[in-house]
Amino acid sequence: MNIGAAATASGLDINKMVSSIVEAEKVPKEARINQQRDNIDVSISAYGKLKSSLDDMKNTMSDLRRNHTMSTRTASSDNSDVLTAKASHEAIPGKYNVKVEQLAQSHKIVSGTFDEDDKMGAGQLAISLGASQFNVDIAEDESKIIDVVRLINRHPSNTGVMASVIKDDVGARLVLSADKSGEQNNIKVRVDAPITSTLQKFGFNHNNDINSMREMQAAGDARVVIDGLAVVTSDTNIIEDAIKGVDLNLVALSDSTDGKENKDVLVDVAYDRNAVGGAVEQFVNTYNQFFDVSRELGKFNLETQEKGPLVGDSIIRTVDNQLRTAFSSPVEGAPETIKTLSELGVTSTMAGRLEIDYDILDKQLEQNFADVGEFFGSRDGFARRIEDLIHAHTGITGSIKGRQNSLNEQVTSLNSDQSKLDRRMESVQKRTHDQFTAMDKAMGQMKGQLNSMMSMMPQ
Repeated sequence: MNIGAAATASGLDINKMVSSIVEAEKVPKEARINQQRDNIDVSISAYGKLKSSLDDMKNTMSDLRRNHTMSTRTASSDNSDVLTAKASHEAIPGKYNVKVEQLAQSHKIVSGTFDEDDKMGAGQLAISLGASQFNVDIAEDESKIIDVVRLINRHPSNTGVMASVIKDDVGARLVLSADKSGEQNNIKVRVDAPITSTLQKFGFNHNNDINSMREMQAAGDARVVIDGLAVVTSDTNIIEDAIKGVDLNLVALSDSTDGKENKDVLVDVAYDRNAVGGAVEQFVNTYNQFFDVSRELGKFNLETQEKGPLVGDSIIRTVDNQLRTAFSSPVEGAPETIKTLSELGVTSTMAGRLEIDYDILDKQLEQNFADVGEFFGSRDGFARRIEDLIHAHTGITGSIKGRQNSLNEQVTSLNSDQSKLDRRMESVQKRTHDQFTAMDKAMGQMKGQLNSMMSMMPQ
């Protein structure tokens, strides 16, 4: 801060002298604060990297446990032009013959022709779709066919009836289509208008023999036969759980277009060994990533004296020891075939990383697939064990969070020290400047007195 101008009586540059004195006292103290803050920032960043690598492993284990990753199934169809299949973890492996006899379809009706510019008159259309109904009021001045379409489509209580207009050489026609398939989702239209009104041409009830509108497409359920015995119907073209844990997406009929019957579609439900093997690899990879990060953060090179930001940190040692113990300890309640990671083919190298013996892993997946899922994904299984262990360090009350909180408090304290130093230096600068100014003033007075005495002396 520049206080006042340079002195003129003494000839000294007061501002420069004051600045030098203040800097001499401030710089070393500020440097120590900045160095401490930089060191803390490095440590905070290091703990962030450590926490992130642990959370990656925790999230992997959570996925194995919560998303049934270790018990996934595959479902394939030998004719995807007829149907496709999707299996959940509850599906029972097996082969199933499926014949698609009928596809679900939505109801569609069409009126006779009209002049699109003619008004049909006032009235009301009570339109139903299945068990729901909404009433469309039509005013005299809003009764052209396009007006009726807009009133139907924009009605706030419309539950899924879509109105449109098609035009041909004869005139315009009103088409009503259901947005839901299935036999229970028929469209009905009841007209409340004078008997001579053109609106009467919109009446329709599929239970009546005579209707003003005609049916373009009947509402229908999908129907399949499974293994030549079980007949299953659905109001959509997705058959859910007819085969336990399997959804069938119907695309076409099993009969070919030339009238010849195709063979039934073979649906093959199997254990997804590739997905489960990949999940084991993912776990091993996330641990090895943590291992590399922890070694980098805690390293110390005797020759170069290079060290990581968390060298000697107890948290790294504690987490590493706890994970190694968890990897080698049997899981209580696990199947007899797989109680430890090593029985799954996952072991530690001399360096400390994990590696997979694929011969052992493939054998377990082939012979004990369900046990692999139980080992990892049960309530008290291996995945939950690792989740809980890591959470004790990365959770909001965990050891890493506690260390980060402590470092943040130190940063706050250093910021406070910096503010105090700044205020003190301002005070020192002002006091020193005042002292130099007073000295300069005194010297000016002395100089003036000297000049006065010199002027009185004889020449």
